Amino acid sequence: MTQSTGIDERLQKVRDQLGEVRGDLDRLSSAIWQDIDHENPTRLEEGVRFKQSYNERRSALEGTMDQMLALLAEYPSSGPGNGAAEPKGEEAETVVSEALEGDMAVDIDEPMAASPFTAGLDQKVPFGFVLGGQTHTSASAWPLFYEALLQELYGRAPEKLLHLADAPGELEQGGRPMFARVPDSLDDPLPIADAIFAEVDMAPETLLQVIKHLIGYMGFPLESFKILLKEKNRGTVETLSLAA
Repeated sequence: MTQSTGIDERLQKVRDQLGEVRGDLDRLSSAIWQDIDHENPTRLEEGVRFKQSYNERRSALEGTMDQMLALLAEYPSSGPGNGAAEPKGEEAETVVSEALEGDMAVDIDEPMAASPFTAGLDQKVPFGFVLGGQTHTSASAWPLFYEALLQELYGRAPEKLLHLADAPGELEQGGRPMFARVPDSLDDPLPIADAIFAEVDMAPETLLQVIKHLIGYMGFPLESFKILLKEKNRGTVETLSLAA
C-alpha cells in the first residue's frame, strides 16, 4: 500500500505554514523593536521588558515547532504500519558499507551531486537529523549540527570513531585528515571525545560527502539517515536524503 497524494499534500501544507509562522514571528520581532520609543526612558524600559517577554515565548514556540517539523519529517513514505520499518539499533549495525572497511582509504574530492536540496545550501541551515528511526535536533549551524551527529555516532559505536582517529589517512578530503587524536593535525578541530577531534573547516557540500561516507562506515544504510533543513529567510523545511 502506497502513501496517498492527499497525505503528502497535507504534510507539506503544515510544513509550509509552520515556516510562514516562523517568518512572521521574525518580522514582528523587528517591527516591535523599531516601534519602541528609544528617546523616552519610560517607554524604552517598557518596550524592552515587552520585547524580552516576546523573545522568551517566541523561543519556546519555535522549539515546539522544530520538534513538530522533525516529527513530520519521520512520516514513513508508505504510511504508519505499512511496509517494513527502518532498521534500528543492533539491526542497523548488521548493514555495513564497504567504504572505509579494511585498508580502503577514501579521499573526498568530488562535489556533492546536484539536487533541489543541495542547491543553494548557503541559504539553508540544518536543525536536526533522523537516524535509524530516531529524530535528533541540533543548533541551526553546520558545525554544531555536525558536532551533534558525531556525538550520537560516538555514543552508538565509539570504537569506530576511535579507529578513524587512530588511522587518519582512511578518511581524507584533499589529502587532509577528517579525524585525528591531536587538534594540531586539523585546520579547525572539533572535540568529539577524549583525544578525538574532527575537522570542521569545509563547505557544506564537502561536509555532506564526509557524512555520507561516515553513515555507511558506522553501519547504517543511507536510507535510514535524513538531514532536517530550513531556509534562513522563509523558514521552509526540507528533508535531505544522502541515499541518491
